[in-house]
Amino acid sequence: MSILHELDELLGLDGEEYDRLDLFQEADELVGRLQPRDVPALLQRWQQRELCWQQRFTQASTNIDGEVLRALLAGLLQIKGSTHGVFELMSRLPPVADHSPFSEALLDYAEQAWHAQGPASHRQIQISCWSCGLSGRLLKRLGLSAWKDAGL
Repeated sequence: MSILHELDELLGLDGEEYDRLDLFQEADELVGRLQPRDVPALLQRWQQRELCWQQRFTQASTNIDGEVLRALLAGLLQIKGSTHGVFELMSRLPPVADHSPFSEALLDYAEQAWHAQGPASHRQIQISCWSCGLSGRLLKRLGLSAWKDAGL
C-alpha cells in the first residue's frame, strides 16, 4: 500500500476511532514520508475530502518535507475556494522568506484573505505570515506601520 493511500485511510477514519487510537503520531510519520511525486494525488484528495480530513493533515504535518510543503502550498494556492490549509501550513515554512514567485503568491493570498475574510481571521493571517518571514512585507502591502495599527 502506498504511503499516500495509507495516510488517506488513516485521516479518513471515524473521529472517535482516530482519537481513541491516538493516530496523530502515525499520521505525522506518514506525512513526513511523502515525496514531491505524491503532491498531485494529495491535491486531488484534498479537494475530495472533508474539512476534518484536511484539518487532520495540517495538524499532522510537523515533519513534512520542505519540498513537499512548498509544492503542496503552491497547489493549494491554485484551488479556488480552498478555505483550509494555506495559513495552517505556512507556519511549517522556514522563518526566512525569499523574494521568489512562491513567496509573492503567498503574500498575494494573505493580502486578499485579509480584505475578504475580515477581522476575525486577521490574527491567524498575521501569525502565519510572521512564522514564515512574510509579516513585514504584508504590513507594507496593507499600508500599515505596525500590527497594532491593525488592532493586533
